[in-house]
Amino acid sequence: MLLLKSIFNLNCTKEIFNILLSAEKLSIKYSHKYIEPIHLFISIFLNSNIVISLLNINLNVINLIIKKFFFKNLILNTNIKNKTLFSINSLIILSKNLYKNKIFNSLDLIILLLKENNYLINKFWEFLSLNNYYIYNIINNYKYNISNILDKYTFNYQPNFKHNNLIIRNFELNLCIENLSKNIKKNILLIGNNGVGRSSIIYSLINKIIKNNVPDCLKNKEIKFLNLLNFIKNSHYKGDLEEQLEILFNAFKNHGNLLLICFDIHYLFNLFNIQNYSDQEYNLSSLNLFKKYFENPNIQIIGTLNYKDLLKQNKFDFKIENFFNIITIEEPKEKELFDILMLSKLKLEYFYNLKITPKLIYKTIDLSYKYLKNKYFPNKALELLDNACIKQLKFNKNNKYLNDFYLYKALSFLSNLPENIINQINNKNSNIINLENKLKKVIFGQNKAIELISNTLKISFLGLKEKNKPLGSWILWGPSGTGKTEIAKKIAYFLFGSEKEMIRFDMSEYMEKHSLSKLIGTPPGYVGYGEGGQLTEAVNKKPYSVILFDEIEKAHEDINNIMLQILDDGRLTDSSGKYIDFSHTIIFFTSNLGCSQNTLNKLFINSKKNFSNSIKKAIDKYFKPEFLNRLDDIIIFNPLNLQNLIYISTKFLNQLQKQLINNNNLINLYINYNVKIFLAKIAYNPLYGARPLKRFIEVLIEKPITDLLIKFNFRKPHIISFNIDNKLNKIIYNIKKIILN
Repeated sequence: MLLLKSIFNLNCTKEIFNILLSAEKLSIKYSHKYIEPIHLFISIFLNSNIVISLLNINLNVINLIIKKFFFKNLILNTNIKNKTLFSINSLIILSKNLYKNKIFNSLDLIILLLKENNYLINKFWEFLSLNNYYIYNIINNYKYNISNILDKYTFNYQPNFKHNNLIIRNFELNLCIENLSKNIKKNILLIGNNGVGRSSIIYSLINKIIKNNVPDCLKNKEIKFLNLLNFIKNSHYKGDLEEQLEILFNAFKNHGNLLLICFDIHYLFNLFNIQNYSDQEYNLSSLNLFKKYFENPNIQIIGTLNYKDLLKQNKFDFKIENFFNIITIEEPKEKELFDILMLSKLKLEYFYNLKITPKLIYKTIDLSYKYLKNKYFPNKALELLDNACIKQLKFNKNNKYLNDFYLYKALSFLSNLPENIINQINNKNSNIINLENKLKKVIFGQNKAIELISNTLKISFLGLKEKNKPLGSWILWGPSGTGKTEIAKKIAYFLFGSEKEMIRFDMSEYMEKHSLSKLIGTPPGYVGYGEGGQLTEAVNKKPYSVILFDEIEKAHEDINNIMLQILDDGRLTDSSGKYIDFSHTIIFFTSNLGCSQNTLNKLFINSKKNFSNSIKKAIDKYFKPEFLNRLDDIIIFNPLNLQNLIYISTKFLNQLQKQLINNNNLINLYINYNVKIFLAKIAYNPLYGARPLKRFIEVLIEKPITDLLIKFNFRKPHIISFNIDNKLNKIIYNIKKIILN
């Protein structure tokens, strides 16, 4: 038998080896010295169901013919022996030439035996009232149909430059080989997030199989990839998919030593509406069809799935782990990741004709980790490196070394962050050192609050705080208009490059229990599922941002509960099970809980320390301890005094002057200091802070300027000066033309 196997040395199905073994047993049983074509021929019928089925032959008739005629009356003279030996040799040579790169099966063996025109085989057909022409047609038509089916629903592995080498993942690769080599439950399912390298492991495994660098049971595998798109296109009505699967897997039976690759196998499961509980009988029958093929010993399946889709499938009767060995693929460790990128850089260097330094590889890993939070290693680092190479070739072909300037450009493209914001974040040390002074120049009357916030952010930005928590989180208590929202805007500007990097939520819109779904997304089974929540999607798009929850006391209690996960772990799970990273966010909760004129009167009667303590006690009573204990601090914003309003009026008026210049208006403003005092006095109200001041400036300053711009078409520079008329006790203005030398 070993001699026969070595002689054939073909890509054979297990069925062929069984036929060879059966032929050998027949020759021994009937004391024949040689294995003749007739032995092989009879063994095909004894071992191949597909031949019996195709030719519609009764197996009992076959056994009767064997007993009554062939082996009892088989007399081989010398001439016949020589002829049959020659026939076997010619059969072997012919089969090697025809099937060198194909799988050799029982139908192929029958065709070859028919070509021998053997006397005993022809006699056999006569007993069955069949002829060679009929047999040829039946088998060739069947093989043609099978070929069409396989071409329609599968495609072959095409060696690709990027798949030629093993990408370091030796542990996972060996685990795949071990599980595929098992005697039972030989299918494997690679589970992991998109981008962790599941496909690379599969392609590395295929290359090992092609090179026969695997155990014997995996050698000579025919590798097919399932074309899911055609299944989806051709599954319009109930029962279509079952019919297609039945045809396809029947075609696979003829191959016998098949390895079927199915990427994103959950799409195939979803076609059966596994989650549709309204038709359980239909779903269960469909699942039983799957089970039949998953347990087929002649077919091995390798599938890929991500965590979210695994949870979906296991909600129904169909348990994937009953038919697949689950292999979890995680992101590679730091050393392994570096090795992967160093190996991949050789391919990029060859393709783009660029040199990539190890230092740039480390920088790529660091930037990918910081900014591409929604993607996974190693793919996100490879994608960043690839995009950087493209951008350098586009803008600077002459430089043969990849420059980190183009790495930042690629990062801006992949992360949807403007380049200036990325540069701002990367200069975090200089930004954070000067943050306190910068804030004090634009926020007035809140020096203590600025110092507390700045100190906490310094600790976070210098890496001395727990990494998995937000950079900072505070309750900002204070009357309206004292600068709570303004300080959040300015921190976003100074640290992240733009006030647009502040995400604001008015919590008065989230007073109902069901409004939780607005923030984290609609739960499964409800309209809007999968669209994402307002909070989770906003942070997903802007991982480096300031988040302001305005008037947090108005939100429903359930919303405060989800804040615990954000403050404690620095992440939040949305309704679809996706983790959103909050570890690079700065979180403010504003509140004016219990703020009234009486409350502010107490501030002027009692000391500031006693006032702060009484406010904190009120906050302690309203909010749960588990929420407050996760915050960095509760910061009290002081009501603004008259001097603060004078500073703020100067700030507002300077902004107005900048707007006039930016709009190319030939107008300069001169505002007398007495005007600023006047505005501060009439706008002063401790309960409303700077908000009335803004409105008075609009009415008394901006409106007259607007009227003048509409009335006069200024073609030359003019100056508009504002002063106080002491007699009338009001603001007046006059226009003066500027004479240029």
